[in-house]
Amino acid sequence: MEQLVINGGHSLYGEIAIGGMKNSALPVIFATLLIKDECVIYNVPLVSDIINSIEILKQMGAKAELTENHTLIINTRDVQDEIKGYELISKMRASSYLMGTMLSRAKKAYLPMPGGCNFGARPIEQHLKGFSMLGANCSCENGFISINASKLLKSTKITLDKISVGATINIVLASVFVEGVTVIENVAIEPHVDDLICFLNTAGAKILRVGRKIYCEGVKKLHSVRYRIFPDMIEALTYMTFVGACSGDINLTGVNYEHIKYVCDIFRKMGFEIDAYYDEARVKAGKNLVGASIETAPYPLFPTDLHPQFSSLLCFTKDGGEIKESIFPTRFAYAYELEKMGAKIKREDNVVKINPSNLSPASLDATDLRAGAALVCASLGTNGTSRINNVNYIVRGYENLVGKVSSLGGKIKLLKGE
Repeated sequence: MEQLVINGGHSLYGEIAIGGMKNSALPVIFATLLIKDECVIYNVPLVSDIINSIEILKQMGAKAELTENHTLIINTRDVQDEIKGYELISKMRASSYLMGTMLSRAKKAYLPMPGGCNFGARPIEQHLKGFSMLGANCSCENGFISINASKLLKSTKITLDKISVGATINIVLASVFVEGVTVIENVAIEPHVDDLICFLNTAGAKILRVGRKIYCEGVKKLHSVRYRIFPDMIEALTYMTFVGACSGDINLTGVNYEHIKYVCDIFRKMGFEIDAYYDEARVKAGKNLVGASIETAPYPLFPTDLHPQFSSLLCFTKDGGEIKESIFPTRFAYAYELEKMGAKIKREDNVVKINPSNLSPASLDATDLRAGAALVCASLGTNGTSRINNVNYIVRGYENLVGKVSSLGGKIKLLKGE
């Protein structure tokens, strides 16, 4: 079993490049099923979720090559109507986008319940509600999802009962070829939603988002496209928490400051110095950061995917703080791991309170992607050597984390298991 070994307590200095957004690239890759021609996608992160999504499409008949310079060349012309790669689907939440794309492409989708990080239930009823309102028949039995459209789908107005990134994306994917104008209300407006819309429009779709409402006018077909994925906002913000835990001065290139502005304002109030330029941000932090109290919420507010890392950061502040988790109320498994290090952390329902903590190194277990990043953050800021197991979670969403942290002066290495 692989382990991350981190000798913490070293300040971080230097420059690293932020990669493409995993949460954008995944729906875009599955959306190529709607384009029966070659697509070239740039700035694709080389992480395991991306590699697995490409493998699913290849098993279905796609031709695809992901190069070392983060370019994906993919052609789904010969993809079969039957979804394959069940084992990989069961490990990936983003494989749920096969529902919307295959409903559009083949008028049917049959697949196992998608997997992903285990930090609480992430139901798909809003996805199925949208498909049903378009005219599809949906059912879930024995761990499998069945979606069929015996007749032509019809445009309609769909109002989501709650804001959901996945449901927003899936209903957009299902609506691309539906005659007329489909209106989706109460949608998510995360950058990866806009990234998918930009990709589809570049390929010939007619989709417009106005606030929390999306208008999708059906088209007959989509065409070949070259497209560049947005920068990864969560990767950028994660490295900022690393600097806060360790202190230091780093420059992040390839960022979109508008996507991270809300959180950067919180960091500044804590004592960070952040200077943002066109596509880069310089981040400085000392030893005297103050705490903060935040609540996770849909974009453009505080992202749930930064909650665990922010908890680790609060351990190193002068007065701690608290986090109210409003998206995934059970996303707290990382707290037990931080307690192993001596963190003064207390959970009450969906709120975690963190007091300043004198952490000690420990042997830790990553329980999901962002929890793993939180443990890296805590370990980098703690004097001594910590070990993190379940590295497979971390590599799902952070490309070359060991190389990037090492280039900044962090003492981190990956030990290969037998």
